[in-house]
Amino acid sequence: MAAMVALVLVTATAAGVLTYRNIDAIALPQALDLIEMHTRVAATELEASVAGARADVNTQGRAVQGLVRANLVGGRDPLDGTSEAQWRNSLSARFVAQLTANPAYVEFALVGIADGGREIVRVDRAGPGGSIRVVPDAELQREADRDYFNAVIKLPAGKVYVAPVSLNHRHGAVDTPPVPILRVAAPVFAADGKPFGLLNVNIDLRPAFARIRSASPRDGAIYLVNERGDYLVHPDQAREFGFEIGEPHRIQDEFPQLAQALTAGAWDARLIQDRAGKQFGVALVPVQLAEGRRINLIAALPRPEMATAANAARDSSLLAGLAAVLGAILLAVLLARSLTRPLAQITAAVDSFTAPRPSKCRSARAARSACSPAPLTAWRGKYGTRPPRSGTKRRSVVISSKHRWISS
Repeated sequence: MAAMVALVLVTATAAGVLTYRNIDAIALPQALDLIEMHTRVAATELEASVAGARADVNTQGRAVQGLVRANLVGGRDPLDGTSEAQWRNSLSARFVAQLTANPAYVEFALVGIADGGREIVRVDRAGPGGSIRVVPDAELQREADRDYFNAVIKLPAGKVYVAPVSLNHRHGAVDTPPVPILRVAAPVFAADGKPFGLLNVNIDLRPAFARIRSASPRDGAIYLVNERGDYLVHPDQAREFGFEIGEPHRIQDEFPQLAQALTAGAWDARLIQDRAGKQFGVALVPVQLAEGRRINLIAALPRPEMATAANAARDSSLLAGLAAVLGAILLAVLLARSLTRPLAQITAAVDSFTAPRPSKCRSARAARSACSPAPLTAWRGKYGTRPPRSGTKRRSVVISSKHRWISS
């Protein structure tokens, strides 16, 4: 019995180990594929949230050209006599419509080169309760000292500038609360081809970033970083946009192996270690917002969480092995009982065969009176149905394996 149980135990253990290893070898690559697919979907949604911005700034339209003509000649359009104020109102209405249609647009402006890069028309969401408003002339700003301004006015016609993701600044200071924005701008030219200014839209990225956070894998983390590795989205929001205040926090400080991946081409999901030596499954997907500079969306899941399927298979294999061992023990007990029962019966029969008769049957006289079968029955078994003649001598007759005495 012990040998049978041991055999089943060894077999169940070997099967469980092989099953676990096979499932582990399959589950981990599948988990990495799922992390990468999940990250790519989130990256696609992020790009789609700002996809229309390039067309919006590159489509200048009738109102822009009319305002340019009126501004250059002192206040009235030489083509149809429309005043500059009328063209401003028309352009303001267009900007209001675009902010209404695009909830992520926080500001749309026409900025001229003259007068230190002063804004000509701006519509934003700084009204009561975040409502859309046309900014009064007294609040229009000069932008000539901003990096994006000089970059845009150097572009040829038809080109679009996309600034790095940053926090929105107003009057030289970061907005409170901080608002991450993407600035998209295109140059505006006069009829003679000379630069006049630029169209600029600021996109509030808070809704897009909130969707990224909600897409974080369970028990894992998701990050958005710029080309230098600075955190734009991090589970700890205190580490975001540290470069804006001179305290940069970067992904390569947490995952040193990602330093080269930030600028690499294709980078397949894989297992890497963090600075503490813990293993993570990591997927990195490049993102280009409005076809601008590359940023990277990164998802990380701890190695133990990736093996959930393998761990479940291991547990089921152990349970199956335990059930097999218990079944083998029960079967061995039943089989042993079925084999020993006939042996016990044979032993009992032998013991009863060899046991001595009771004392009252040991003497011949007692045997004749107490232990022998009825005289008539014995005679019939030996001589048939007729009784013996008188004078027949007493004899012993063997009627079984023992001697029984009978008399006339």
